[in-house]
Amino acid sequence: MKAWYKLNRNPHGLPFKNDSWCSTYCVWRKIFSPAQLPQVSEIESLLDASLLRWPYFSILQDGKSPSPTSYTKTRDVIGQKCEGFADARAIWNVIGGGATLKLNDLSDWNRGVRKLVKEIEACLNVAATSYAFLTPDKNRGMLPHRDAAHVFAFQIEGVKEWHIYANNRDNPSHAGLDVDAIRPIDVIGLEPGDVLYLPHGLPHDAFARQGRSFHLTVTACEPSPEDLLEGLLKQFKETYPDLIHRHHAYSLPEKCDIVRNRLLSLVRSDRSIAWLESALAHRRAEEA
Repeated sequence: MKAWYKLNRNPHGLPFKNDSWCSTYCVWRKIFSPAQLPQVSEIESLLDASLLRWPYFSILQDGKSPSPTSYTKTRDVIGQKCEGFADARAIWNVIGGGATLKLNDLSDWNRGVRKLVKEIEACLNVAATSYAFLTPDKNRGMLPHRDAAHVFAFQIEGVKEWHIYANNRDNPSHAGLDVDAIRPIDVIGLEPGDVLYLPHGLPHDAFARQGRSFHLTVTACEPSPEDLLEGLLKQFKETYPDLIHRHHAYSLPEKCDIVRNRLLSLVRSDRSIAWLESALAHRRAEEA
């Protein structure tokens, strides 16, 4: 199984997996060039040209999200009325009022982010998803929460102040707002070029400081037990097609013994890596 967790270096040179993985948060200072990732000017151009379309973007303010109809508009596209295009004036108005512009799945439409996401997936064997947050000074988009994934935050512009809260080990693996946010256990300021890593489920929130903030978040999900079972089932079918097609030739007790023994043989064999790769492919398909 060790090959599954082998640490690879990557073109960005980011130490994505180290001794902090799954255990505690950490910060890497001035470890990447912000110019490698989308700039606010690029997002402004996309908004002004109304090329972005919901749900590739949304608005958040202290955990609340207004109706998309309040910041999108209908456009005539080759004679067809199409809804959900960015209304730049409305978006800048709500940002001026303290709201955060959230950009979703940037890897679908930005080459630099797509390259970074692919590197993270290759290094960590995870399913990665990308988001960006443009937040005005002294505001936040989301309430204290925990994510159902590992989190990497890449600060591109401005300063973002992250509040880290105590982790309740009884918290379920899914995301949630059930966070004890009375007092943070740590406060971390990220400047351009800095990267913050948060392990799966660690409670946090973040405020823009010293002007507007623009940062990229990449969430990284490892295969769940359900993904592992799906991957094992796929490998079982591929490895033992004779049993799949001729199971009727065995009695039920015989069939139970054969399936149990072959499953044990499969997970103990060299094909265990193929099993994990199948589980990872299932997790990535689910994230997509």
